[in-house]
Amino acid sequence: MVRSLPVARPQELVSLYKTGGWGKGFASYPLYAELANRKDLFQGVLGKAGPVEMKMDASGSAWCEFATGNYFSVLGVKPALGRLLHQDDERGAGSTAAVLSHDFWIRRFGGDPRVIGRTLVIRRWPLTVVGVAAPGFRGVNVDRHADLWAPIGLIGADLVNKPGTHWIWILARRRPELSPNQLQSAVDVLMRQHLQMVYARTNVASFRKFAMAQRLEVRDGGIGFSMLREQFGKSLGVLLAAVALVLLASCINVANLLLARGAARRKEIAMRLSLGATRGRLVRQALAESTLLASSGCVLGALLAVWGQRYVVHFLPQPLGNPFGAGLDGRVLAFSAGISLLSALLFGLAPALRSTAVDPVEGLRSGGRNPGRPVLRRVLVSAQVALSVVLVLLAGLFGSSLAALRSVDLGFRHTNLIALQPAYPNKEARQPFLKALESLPGVVSAATAMPGPFQMGTSSASIRVPGSEKTASEPAEVAVHHVSFRYIETLGAKPLLGRDFQPSDPAGKAAIVNQEFVRQFLPGERQSIGRRLSFEVSKPEGGDPVFIVGVVRNIPHQGFREKIEPVVYWLRDDGDFALVRASVPPAVMLPALRKELARLGPQPAGVEPDIVRQRIDDSIFQDRLLAALSGFFGALALLLAAVGVYGVVAYRTLQRAPEIGLRIALGAERGPLLWLVLRDSLALAAFGLALGLPAAFAAARAARSLVFGVKPGDPWLFACTGLALLAVALAAAFLPARRAAAMDPMAALRQE
Repeated sequence: MVRSLPVARPQELVSLYKTGGWGKGFASYPLYAELANRKDLFQGVLGKAGPVEMKMDASGSAWCEFATGNYFSVLGVKPALGRLLHQDDERGAGSTAAVLSHDFWIRRFGGDPRVIGRTLVIRRWPLTVVGVAAPGFRGVNVDRHADLWAPIGLIGADLVNKPGTHWIWILARRRPELSPNQLQSAVDVLMRQHLQMVYARTNVASFRKFAMAQRLEVRDGGIGFSMLREQFGKSLGVLLAAVALVLLASCINVANLLLARGAARRKEIAMRLSLGATRGRLVRQALAESTLLASSGCVLGALLAVWGQRYVVHFLPQPLGNPFGAGLDGRVLAFSAGISLLSALLFGLAPALRSTAVDPVEGLRSGGRNPGRPVLRRVLVSAQVALSVVLVLLAGLFGSSLAALRSVDLGFRHTNLIALQPAYPNKEARQPFLKALESLPGVVSAATAMPGPFQMGTSSASIRVPGSEKTASEPAEVAVHHVSFRYIETLGAKPLLGRDFQPSDPAGKAAIVNQEFVRQFLPGERQSIGRRLSFEVSKPEGGDPVFIVGVVRNIPHQGFREKIEPVVYWLRDDGDFALVRASVPPAVMLPALRKELARLGPQPAGVEPDIVRQRIDDSIFQDRLLAALSGFFGALALLLAAVGVYGVVAYRTLQRAPEIGLRIALGAERGPLLWLVLRDSLALAAFGLALGLPAAFAAARAARSLVFGVKPGDPWLFACTGLALLAVALAAAFLPARRAAAMDPMAALRQE
């Protein structure tokens, strides 16, 4: 998340990240060209696309990044062999230069210097290797490293020349005299002028407003581009803070137990001091014991981490893979060992100094008993409870958020539903492939669509609805799904009104809409069935009519957190996705579906049948991971709080044994004695709650963008957290309290 790119002066690099509109993060090539001409703002501006995996000759595939000609010069990367891309390579689709990464050169070509001039066929392009990049440089995308770089002109003039097509990432080297704030102000002005020029003539006000909301954010570019960081950075920050709180609570717990142990060894330490031992030697002995504890914990933690990593990877979507690599590396283990030893020194030093600060004569005279009140230990336990409050509240917050996501009405039946996105050899292959799917044993129905369910893809269009006030003056934007006959049936979304598509419905003339469409365009209409809409928006009365034949529930195609849009399911036969409803579990159907894909022709890498239920789970995997890990941390925090409260109350009860024995001898009853000890734990928990609840509220507010359907200040959540901590404190103190109430008074008084 924070590592700088291995380039010259990474602190000068900024990424120009587009927000709003379409293609989050991506910009258009014409916008890149405008920015590249602003020499008053930038020393250099580069653009890139990818990396994307492409077939290379017959030897497999490679990750190719398409870059502008000044890519390497702006970054300040030197060649290890040959030359790098330059501006002449960028011009036109005829450029065939390619630069290999050093890792790819070693891995695929064995470091052979004769690779210069060799021709590589990437997809359909013959590329000539002109150089190898410096060792350690693997591109500016830190999630997926590039194997080779090719000129961006290969992508084609259609993409390069369209100002409304967003596909390029922009990285720039700012002029050193400009601060980031000054640069942001200048880029805002440039962006407004660019958008005004591109979209000023658009006659759809809603579309123009959406387009004009785009903005370029000036961000730190020295750490490169990372979709993972963009998507999961805040979640990782929350988990890192939770781990730190668990570590701090554990250290407080150990320090508290060491303080109690030092007080119990008061007579032993006094004897050692009277026999000539120095205080420094005793402190070193205590620190050695703390280090042994920390080292043992570190070894056990490393073993548990191997299992824990597999557990975490289990939550990640298959396309994401395992971003942690093959296993725990030496750096992670060294960091963990260092933290463990540092914890031992920091939290073992204070107990060591305190336990050795004993007057030998006084220590021997008192028999090792410490007459003072253990104020420090009580404060430490209260602090531990306060930390536990934060962790338990976060666990409840993320758990409630996941429960709210799970309870959302999907609007369709996902059981035994499988999606495919085949690569058709031609348009004519769609219908035969669909019929082949329908004929498979176990298939109930099949249909095509574009986009597919929970594919996170979007397709929108401007429409007019005659008689609707919303489109009386101008067209409106809606999401449009091109679907085939039986799509609604296959999806399992029964019409609320009207009917499903029928074989007699002509393609392009029938549509089914969702509830949000009716709410926005036909409010108060008792009969929306039979109403017409039109995709011809040049005339107020519309063009060729498309008739509404049914209304279905709202389906959160773009994810649970996105606002539900009005959707038109338009009867067409040009969808790229295939959807299959099976009567058997998906695992039984997958082999047959793979065979049909193979019969269709060669498929790109990664094309596999996709279980829709898994796709839905993948869309909320971050919430599932946060709920699982925060729940684990919360349970661990409760356990640590219980151990801390138990340790302090048990030690305090042992110190008060003569007093309790005297009370029993004088006729005290069991109930008041139990309460005498229990109220001590309640006081510790109450003080910890008073400290922890404000901190927990602040933590919940900081994490509010990560939760769904639950308010960070939910009083029930805080009440349950407080009750859980109080219950744990009472449970931890009950054993010492019961032991005290059953104490033999004569044995207790003999301690005096």
